[in-house]
Amino acid sequence: MKLRGVFIALFLMPLVWGVISLLRAGSAYGIPDCHGIITGRDGEDHPAPMRRSDTCTLYDDLPRGSTGTSTYDQLKSAQVGKRRALYRQGLALTLYAATGTGLVFATTWKPRKAERLELTAGGVRGGEHGEA
Repeated sequence: MKLRGVFIALFLMPLVWGVISLLRAGSAYGIPDCHGIITGRDGEDHPAPMRRSDTCTLYDDLPRGSTGTSTYDQLKSAQVGKRRALYRQGLALTLYAATGTGLVFATTWKPRKAERLELTAGGVRGGEHGEA
């Protein structure tokens, strides 16, 4: 019985992770995030949200300058790819965990004592000691 609990716990971990991944994928809509400086068409920076004509310039902590730039469409495409990957991961983990948990319950399920007596007595209900 203890082994059953261990298996269920091991299958519940990917179930939780899969549900979290599905929730993250569901929230990955809208305007893409820029984790740098948003520069407009005129070259001036402006606050979020990003618009179609904007460019996102990323910097690291070193004083050597920009590490790269991305357009709105590039960031939107990356966001769609991330959403698809999260959906696939969440669905795979959830299905794996649900199937595994179901198999653990199906293989370790034992009928209750009264049900066992019913089955062994050929449909006649018996008490704890087999009395009719």
